[in-house]
Amino acid sequence: MWRIELLPAEFGDAIWIEYGDGQRAHRILIDCGTSAAFPRLRERILALPEDDRHFELLVVTHVDVDHIGGSLDLLRERESLGVSFGEIWFNGYVHLTPGGTVPQPEAADLLGPLQGEALTELIVANGANKWNAAAGGGALVVPAAGPLQPLRQLPGGMQLTLLSPTQAQLDRLQPRWHAACRKAGIVPGAATAADARQLEEDEEPAEDDDLLGDPDVARLAAMPFKPDRAIPNGSSLALLAEYQGRRALLTGDAYAPVLVDALARLPGNAAGRLQLDAVKLSHHGSRGNTSADLVRAVDCRNWLVSTNGKIFHHPDGEAIARVLRDGGAGVQLHFNYRSECNEMWAALGLQRKHGYTARYPANEGEGVCLDLDG
Repeated sequence: MWRIELLPAEFGDAIWIEYGDGQRAHRILIDCGTSAAFPRLRERILALPEDDRHFELLVVTHVDVDHIGGSLDLLRERESLGVSFGEIWFNGYVHLTPGGTVPQPEAADLLGPLQGEALTELIVANGANKWNAAAGGGALVVPAAGPLQPLRQLPGGMQLTLLSPTQAQLDRLQPRWHAACRKAGIVPGAATAADARQLEEDEEPAEDDDLLGDPDVARLAAMPFKPDRAIPNGSSLALLAEYQGRRALLTGDAYAPVLVDALARLPGNAAGRLQLDAVKLSHHGSRGNTSADLVRAVDCRNWLVSTNGKIFHHPDGEAIARVLRDGGAGVQLHFNYRSECNEMWAALGLQRKHGYTARYPANEGEGVCLDLDG
């Protein structure tokens, strides 16, 4: 069994992964969406038996409210929910200086500026020894050179390889940490959806084809690629997950060029397209995070998009068009919401013309689930 669920997370990510041999389910949680979306995640957890609410890993990919807001709520309610974590991966303020490691609980400099009052304190309360344990408490960062090797094999056999960030991305974030946290609304107390309007994003106006009528796939795919430059997004964790011969690319909000470079450094993938079973589009399908080079670097049928389209109106038409043009035959698009920003891809004529299928949840509160072994 290997199942990826994109839970309803508003304009963010909340990725629930289950894997196992059929007798025991192991779980990973990657981000928790916005604080406003957390009640849905709480319901999902409460639906589990009280003695089976353990996650092998919680990943908080980076400092943006649509990824971190619900994580704060989850860690605050951890004890009342009966949730436990084997490890927690998150690059905090201490990790932005090369060589920085998680300090001992009694250390005076345990809390970084602003964020320390919230997420760092909550992670440490769960056990400082679990924080970035795969890196010995240090930064989760892609090595500067050489083939990329798996970072961790989790209980049950799930293997994870880190593809982002590089040290350069963490270096850029370090002097901006305080401002980035304020823009993400990470202050004592839950972040709100309204805080997202302060996110450090630079989105260009949508093309007409993004919103009106059937999109012109060829024209949109041919639009010049302008890479994302938001500093917090550049620091995002991105992972290659492998289990029982199946592989998924879980991108967070990582930069496309960083992912392309990392994929080329995987052993046995110096030339050609990496065979994948699923790709979660970076930054919710933003035009600045899905380049033609990235799509061409992989051979994948299933492309997942996590967003309800609020705030930044993702996914962008250019990103979806690049997937359809360069993703090969039989592409399947999986959306965890139906919204005015993605419903144009449901047109049957468009699907027949470009040889893809689009999948949406039957109800808004369901999200979308993909069985990789089904």
